[in-house]
Amino acid sequence: MQRLRFPVVMPYGHSGWVVEFPASRELLQVLGEPGFIEDDPTRTAGGRELFWAFEMEGGLRLVLLWGESMEYASVSADPPEPERVIEALRALGLNAPFQKRQLPAEEQLPALQARGAVWVFTGRGASEPAAVFSRKQLADAWLARNRFSGTLVAHPLDISQYDLERRLRPSMVPEIEREEAQRYVGVLGERYEYVEGSQVKAGGADA
Repeated sequence: MQRLRFPVVMPYGHSGWVVEFPASRELLQVLGEPGFIEDDPTRTAGGRELFWAFEMEGGLRLVLLWGESMEYASVSADPPEPERVIEALRALGLNAPFQKRQLPAEEQLPALQARGAVWVFTGRGASEPAAVFSRKQLADAWLARNRFSGTLVAHPLDISQYDLERRLRPSMVPEIEREEAQRYVGVLGERYEYVEGSQVKAGGADA
C-alpha cells in the first residue's frame, strides 16, 4: 500500500463514487493526516472537505473525500470496483456501514481514453518520452512485462502543471516569470522511478 500525495490522478470525480459511508473525524484517524484540505467554501458543498489517497497492492487507486459539515465520506476508485474498495478500506483499518454503488457502464472510462491526466514514460538516458498511457495500471503492466527503466510522470490534461499546482497549493508554488513557467515540470505531482520494470522510488507517494 502507498499513501499518495496530492495532486493525485483519479479519472473519476466525486460524483463517480463507488462507496460511501457515515464517518466521524475520529473514525478516519486510522488514515493519518489528510493529503489535502479544501477550505474554500466556493469549492465545497459546505464546510471543509478532507482528502486521502492510496494505491493498494494490485494497482487499485482510491481517493476518499470526507465532508466535515455532513460527516460523510465517499470514495472514488480506479478501477471503479466497489467490492475491492471495501476490502481496501478494511485493510486500512476502517469499519463502517459501507454503501456500495456500481458505476454505470456509460460513466466508466473506455479503453484508449484518458481523463484528467496522462502517464508519460521516459526511458533512462532518453531525451524524449517513449510511451504515453491513459492509466498508471497500464503503464505498470507494460513496464513490468518489458523490464524497462526510467521515469513515469502524470501530466494533467488541458492545464499546465504550473497552473494546476498554483491553484491547489499556492503557498508551495510561488508565482514565477513566464520564461520559468513555460519550463516548469512540477514539484507536487505524481512521479515514479522504475528499474527493470519495478517501481523503486515514488515522487508522489509515501510508503
